[in-house]
Amino acid sequence: MYRLRVELASPPSTPLSLHPRIDAGACICSGACVAACPEQDVLAMIGGRPRLVQPSACVGHADCLRSCPVSAIELVLGSADRAVEVPVMSGAFETTVPGLHVAGEITGVGLIHNAVAQGAQAARAALDGAGRHDCVHDLVVIGAGPAGLGAALEARRRGARCTVFERTELGGAIRSYPRQKVVMSAPFDFPGLGKVVLRRTTKEALLAVLEDVVQRAELAIVERAEVTAITALTGLHPAGGFRIATTACTTTAHRVVLAIGRRSTPRRLAVPGADLPHVVHGVADPAQHAGQRVAVIGGGDSAVEIAVALAAQPRTHVTLVHRGADFGRCKPDNQRALAHARAAGLAVRLRSTVRAVTPDRVDLVTPDGPTAIAASLVVCCLGAELPSRWLRGLGIALRELRGEPLHATPPHPSRQRTW
Repeated sequence: MYRLRVELASPPSTPLSLHPRIDAGACICSGACVAACPEQDVLAMIGGRPRLVQPSACVGHADCLRSCPVSAIELVLGSADRAVEVPVMSGAFETTVPGLHVAGEITGVGLIHNAVAQGAQAARAALDGAGRHDCVHDLVVIGAGPAGLGAALEARRRGARCTVFERTELGGAIRSYPRQKVVMSAPFDFPGLGKVVLRRTTKEALLAVLEDVVQRAELAIVERAEVTAITALTGLHPAGGFRIATTACTTTAHRVVLAIGRRSTPRRLAVPGADLPHVVHGVADPAQHAGQRVAVIGGGDSAVEIAVALAAQPRTHVTLVHRGADFGRCKPDNQRALAHARAAGLAVRLRSTVRAVTPDRVDLVTPDGPTAIAASLVVCCLGAELPSRWLRGLGIALRELRGEPLHATPPHPSRQRTW
């Protein structure tokens, strides 16, 4: 039985992340896509037709695509009014620089299970195309998040010489998530280790899984090694390859997988005072800020999660500032949590923008005119940008997606043994 809804209270807000789009002309209204979606709230039957009701709840299972008998649905990125920039890449995740592949959030697709699968696919394609060479490594992976570990495990499974370089620590951007943040995923396979069954877990539990994987597989990971340059080998290296310079060492590799994500390049406020030391772009432990007055800037899931977590701390006064009219692009769970937090005292300023930041306040422009809110901590959750200049410097071409498909349908999770 598929779910039935009579009406929509308001049009759904289209997220920048991966979400389904239905071709109304091709759809035969079988309801198969609605019934197949594991997330319950993304699609519903309205007036006898499947409709997108909560696009932000989509976590990229792609079961809706596979279930449609007439291929009338696809997963797309971006929207008509907001583009998502991604590297130009082949179906094998190879960029316009031969031998340099990408995987994970950098491709425009987030979520743990997608990242692990992409990392493995990128490494497989990179190593399949490799011949004899004189480099130190068969493969170097940049980034030790889920995509990077997926690539490293695939290299290990194939007996390839591989090292992972991570700018921070194992887990990458996951380390910066708020304490006990709920992480959404689907079951996924770690190459050579089997299936991990995760749907809703916490930051800490996910990091424990990743740490266990590294120990069991004995992966070579160099932490706190920021990559400063990747250059093509020429001259004495007829088989090609790359020289990878990091803050820890310099080495060579025949192939490279970039799994750097986007969160390392947060979008910043473009106002006076944006560079003050109390203006940050994430909160790892809300308890450390108990008793403060905090302004959280943003209208997406990260902003709502951080504002709710901070508001739960004793004697902490939080104001959530959003330039939009509502929080429609947030996940349903976060919308419910925000409603409870507002009832308990969390302040919200809608249709408001930041004019300036001072050491003890944030100046706003609101529908009622200019105003100011006291704040000893300002948390900016304005999303993240692709490190475009750095990628172009490597020779990687980029493109913008505005509600367009990224690539072919993601593969169905395999049914290997549970690990």
